[in-house]
Amino acid sequence: MDEKKLWQKISGSITFYLKDYDRSKSNEELLEDYLDYVLPDDLGDDGVRRYLDKQTFKYVEVNKELEEKAINAFIERLNKRRSKEEPIEKVEEKRVYKNNLFSFEEYKNRK
Repeated sequence: MDEKKLWQKISGSITFYLKDYDRSKSNEELLEDYLDYVLPDDLGDDGVRRYLDKQTFKYVEVNKELEEKAINAFIERLNKRRSKEEPIEKVEEKRVYKNNLFSFEEYKNRK
């Protein structure tokens, strides 16, 4: 697989990963999670990152230059998304209990 096509696949995986990410994690934790998810380096003892091509189900070695490009693109896109997102507000639910008992009659009558 040529480098341009590989970069397109990695770039697409960054976009897919950032569509729905855990907003409570730090940038470093998200980067580490992404690299372990998309470009694992624990497949061999050589420390080379590999990308799983979903069409051929074969691992493709990623060189250091492409790895750095992916890391920089991930950080840029994450910072861009974080700047657009609204802060998380915690909403507390207030439950009203009558005499500290639950009424199961409501659930029985719903059917």
